[in-house]
Amino acid sequence: MKKTVLTSLAGLLALGGVVEADPLVVYSPQGGERAEWIAEQAAAAGHDIEILNAGGGELFDRLLAEKNNPQADVVFGLVDMAMSTLKSEGLFQSYTPTWADGLPDEYVDPDGIVHKFWQTPIVIAINTDKLSAGEAPKSWLDLTDPAYKGKYVVGSTSWQTTRTFLAGILARFMDENGKVSDEGWKFMETFYANAILANDGDSKTQAYASGDALIDLNWFGGAYRQAENVGYTVELIDTEGGTPFIAEGIAIMDGTDQLDQAKTFVDWFGSPEFMGAYATRFNQAPAHPEAIALAPTEVQEKAKLVTAQPVDWDLVAGRIDGWIQRIELEIK
Repeated sequence: MKKTVLTSLAGLLALGGVVEADPLVVYSPQGGERAEWIAEQAAAAGHDIEILNAGGGELFDRLLAEKNNPQADVVFGLVDMAMSTLKSEGLFQSYTPTWADGLPDEYVDPDGIVHKFWQTPIVIAINTDKLSAGEAPKSWLDLTDPAYKGKYVVGSTSWQTTRTFLAGILARFMDENGKVSDEGWKFMETFYANAILANDGDSKTQAYASGDALIDLNWFGGAYRQAENVGYTVELIDTEGGTPFIAEGIAIMDGTDQLDQAKTFVDWFGSPEFMGAYATRFNQAPAHPEAIALAPTEVQEKAKLVTAQPVDWDLVAGRIDGWIQRIELEIK
């Protein structure tokens, strides 16, 4: 396949000193400072790459549109459900990177196609100025207790965070074929009935600023940011049964004509050494234990605060849109 490099979209970065005619084309939603830093580090390590940066949804749609004429060689940074869907469409090929050994099971693709390099837990956090840890829910399933009615916010189903914790909840009621039990849907009805609903960030923030909402269902960094913005002390709850994690993955496109270069890049990108440097620069927890060990102390401590919930994202990915539709039509 002769590849046409996409130079017309904003964010396409040509890297390295002397750019060869056919560099490795990488699609990623990571842009701005992160993309520039990755570009610099890749060039210094001898990888001749071009990064096409766009929003996760835009890249997802573009990859599907280019299925019969792929333009990328490597994709990284899309989250579990997106990568699982693209895998099911046959866009990626199998490759087990050198750093897969020692990677926790929840970040390893059993098909050896997508491997995860970052971890971002979706947490239950509480305002400890008004709610003690002893009074907090011990599990996501505790949220339907009448004691928590009007104490937590459920945001728009278009938000990645919301979709992830809804998937994590429904996965607890899912059988091996992906069917959610009647008990699961009854739980979801009570879960929504107990919640404050917010379709935008301002209304969500207001619920916490008013003092009505005391329990925040949020992504890890967002829980700390919101507590700082509103002005309360926050504590994360390490819930029974774990908490769903958003994890970013990396995979090699099935249609690449630069397979050797792609493998070498994937081996470098997900290596504990580079992930440790990435964690130091951006204060985010890697997935690999050896990379966590190379990260700053603050990152290491945060990585131990909550336990990951086992979720079969391949099974969930093909059902989440139907689940969200049912929630929108029958429950909200």
